[in-house]
Amino acid sequence: MSFDLAHLRKVLSFVASVVIESKDLLTHIDNLSGDGDLGISMEKAANSVLKELDNPENDGIAGLLSRCAVTINTDAPSTMGTLCSFSVMEAAKIMAGKDSFSDRDLLKIPYSMINIIMIRGRAQPGDKTVLDALIPFADALSEAYERENDIVKAADLASDAAAEAANRTKGWVARIGRAKWIAERSRNCPDGGAVLCAIVVNAISGKRIEINMQ
Repeated sequence: MSFDLAHLRKVLSFVASVVIESKDLLTHIDNLSGDGDLGISMEKAANSVLKELDNPENDGIAGLLSRCAVTINTDAPSTMGTLCSFSVMEAAKIMAGKDSFSDRDLLKIPYSMINIIMIRGRAQPGDKTVLDALIPFADALSEAYERENDIVKAADLASDAAAEAANRTKGWVARIGRAKWIAERSRNCPDGGAVLCAIVVNAISGKRIEINMQ
């Protein structure tokens, strides 16, 4: 199965709208474990994507993703905004010169994002970061695809795995970033980056998620 530019535009629009709807949740989580700007920053990033979707330039999949990456970095220059920008740019590199996403492209993209986040963010699995939802998502996506040979079904199953992984970060102590310095306080909520990842990958599958804040 392949997905073209028109499909990408629809997905990006829905993802951006869901991220904007999630502003208060992300702000609440970051107030407990960070500096409180995650919701605002991700709202800006989502609005950047919507702005690029309104841009009439016809430069294909890679061009749209590249423009989104650059605009996110400009409009949402926070730690998470920068990591999102790098991640989207990695997707653009994979899609260079292509008119549609193949199943194999879609399997590669999460791992390319993991790699750049580990390099640029200096994070590792278990540090209580976005990686702790993104890695389970990538692994579940690959495993489900090999089993089902259906990328849509695999993405649906993997997005559930990401939500479960994000919820599991509640109770963990942060090992990196500002949350590291308020480690015990950060234990009481899931990681904001992991929650953001779960929100995004579920939105890609057309779903919204519930986060355990009790």
